Amino acid sequence: MSRASIDDRRSGFTLLEVMVALALLTGALLAVAQLLVVAARASEFSRTTTVSASLAAQKLEQLRALAWGYDVDGSPIDALGLSPPGSLTGNAIGFVDYLDGAGGWIGSGTSPPPHAMFTRRWSVEADEGAAPAAVVVLRVVVLRRGMPAVGLPSGERPWTETTRLFTARARRPS
Repeated sequence: MSRASIDDRRSGFTLLEVMVALALLTGALLAVAQLLVVAARASEFSRTTTVSASLAAQKLEQLRALAWGYDVDGSPIDALGLSPPGSLTGNAIGFVDYLDGAGGWIGSGTSPPPHAMFTRRWSVEADEGAAPAAVVVLRVVVLRRGMPAVGLPSGERPWTETTRLFTARARRPS
């Protein structure tokens, strides 16, 4: 046998080298795939937080836009009705609404529609120290519907608080 034919047989990769290279490539691809899943979850969390904060700020601005001050003769103007106790922890009529995944309004009432993704609750509370109330505290809480949970009835998904905003408003002449 000539020297050239021996070198030709040794010039390629062995099966072991190919298997090691494939194992390394598979490991790298799995790591990249896992990174993509983590990035997708982080992106969804960021989107949810942004929508939730926007919904809370929107309701706070709606409440702040309502008339609440004094008329020219000194009589109070009150378009802000005080909320019942527990309006932030439960669905109180007139102090809750339900929104879809994009933040569109889909209803109100004591129980959320099946396709509601966000629950927005708010409270209007008078300052305890003033009579008549000269300051009100406005609070808004937004909850997001999560994934179906183990131990809950079939199809039920738990609500998780995502945003809580509050501000105070003082009465002043209009």
